[in-house]
This record gives sequence, C-alpha cells and structure tokens, in this order.
Amino acid sequence: MRREQVATHRRNRNLVLALAWLLVLGGYFSFEPFVTAAGALIVNGYAWFLMYTDKRLAKRKSWRIPEASLLLVAFLGGGPGALAGMLLHRHKTRHASFLFFVPLFCLLQIALVVWIGRQ
Repeated sequence: MRREQVATHRRNRNLVLALAWLLVLGGYFSFEPFVTAAGALIVNGYAWFLMYTDKRLAKRKSWRIPEASLLLVAFLGGGPGALAGMLLHRHKTRHASFLFFVPLFCLLQIALVVWIGRQ
C-alpha cells in the first residue's frame, strides 16, 4: 500500500510542478506577467498544501509525505508557500534541514524575482 501511495504522490507532484513551470516559463518568454504569476501561485499554493497535508497526516499517525518531496517543491519555486506552511501550521520547525533550506530557498526565489523584475 505505501509503495502505491508514494508513486501516486510523485506522479501528482510532478504534474503540478510541470504545469506550474510551464506557466512560469511561458509567461516569462511571452512577456505575460499574469501567466507567470499564476504559475508561481500554483507552485506556492501546492507547497503550502503539502505542508498542511503532511501535518494533518502526522497528527493521525498515517502515511507521510516524504521530506525530500517537501524540500523539492520548496526548491523548485515553492519556497514562500512552504515557509508559510511551516509557520502557520507549526510543521517541520524542529528539523534543522527545513529551518535552514526553506528560508534560504524563499530568499533566493524572492531575490530572483527582484532581479528579473529589474531586467
């Protein structure tokens, strides 16, 4: 059962990330900021949703979302959403890797947006 859940989660994660990045890149190269913003909103909303879902599953002592998956989504554009999920739901706040990498990803992504905005 767990193997099927992990496979389903990975497929869904990859689909959401692919859709979000298609929107981000499509909007960037076609100079449509609203399309880019929609992609960024999708990936950040998904990162927040994963944090919320994993916290809920932890309370139930159920199957959990792999930590590598949470960090991957944060790295691939969901830094602010993952950070919001961490802080709002008090989830993964005792894990050194999350306390270091998620704010780092968030700052790097904000810096990237500012740098691109100045171009």
